[in-house]
Amino acid sequence: MAKTEIEKKFDYLVSKIIWPHFKTLGYKKSGNNFRFYNEEGLGKIVNFQKSVYYDKQHIHFTINLGIYSMEIDKYWSSRQLGPKFLEYNCPIRIRIGRLLEDRDIWFDLTNNIEEAKLYSKIENIFIKNILPYLAKFQSQEDIFKALLNKIDLYPYEIKALFYNGYKKRALEELEKEIKRAKETGNNGYLENLIKLEKELELKE
Repeated sequence: MAKTEIEKKFDYLVSKIIWPHFKTLGYKKSGNNFRFYNEEGLGKIVNFQKSVYYDKQHIHFTINLGIYSMEIDKYWSSRQLGPKFLEYNCPIRIRIGRLLEDRDIWFDLTNNIEEAKLYSKIENIFIKNILPYLAKFQSQEDIFKALLNKIDLYPYEIKALFYNGYKKRALEELEKEIKRAKETGNNGYLENLIKLEKELELKE
């Protein structure tokens, strides 16, 4: 099926306006994703997300950013994604609105929108905000420091922290998760947390 003019304008934004800024930095393009992955297992991704509640004549979209770490992902027992990771696989994730104004922000592309102004606005956001944010992550250590600022951690993230030199914080987070599981009566989750607790106690 032929694309609408609005779809073509969206593709132009992604492929012709924004993508050139990333191509020279070693990113790979896959659909509406720009993905970077290096030999140290550090990954970065930019994802253009279209809302499913709009149509081909009105594209409502936002931008998601993710920072991936193979060093963290390897503690997830059922997966090791490596260069195939997606935005939702990243331990560090942020949507553009939270990066700019601490609120959700979406953009609209319709026949009534002056696309040149929209293109310029979004390109400026990439240059002034998104690229500098992504540039802050140059090593696994940078990712772990960001992980320490998360409010809630998954068990595999706790395990990764423990085995990468953050034992005290990992055990504190594990204790918090055990307390939460007890309060909510999540017995299956609690059982897994207790197994993790015993494993980490043996490694101290």
